Amino acid sequence: MRWLIVGASAFIILSLVIAWMATAVRILNVKPLKQMFPAHQNLVKAHIDYILMALLLMAFYLINVELPVWIIGAMLVGGFLNPFLFIVAAMNKPEAFRPGAVFMTITMFSFVSTTVGFAGAAILVAI
Repeated sequence: MRWLIVGASAFIILSLVIAWMATAVRILNVKPLKQMFPAHQNLVKAHIDYILMALLLMAFYLINVELPVWIIGAMLVGGFLNPFLFIVAAMNKPEAFRPGAVFMTITMFSFVSTTVGFAGAAILVAI
């Protein structure tokens, strides 16, 4: 269960780092970061998504229902990968971004992991 709060803390820190990167691109106009993140609006999506994942992990931690390790693992993996994919998308010009098989496979793995983890936790808390 401790891994839930550790993961939530890590996601909050990641979210803050990404918020500063988005600020550097959008407001401070830092050229190297602007070039690195041509689709910078996806940085904001990653920032928000990491906050949401952190809040969900904290909520399940505070409910204090013992969850199986595999559910916690799925929550942490999915909670990390989902927002991270927005960062990958931010590094590509929107009109040029053509996700290949590897990206799509990781995306599907991320969605399944997130769904299994958080839905599994919700079901176990409810019963």
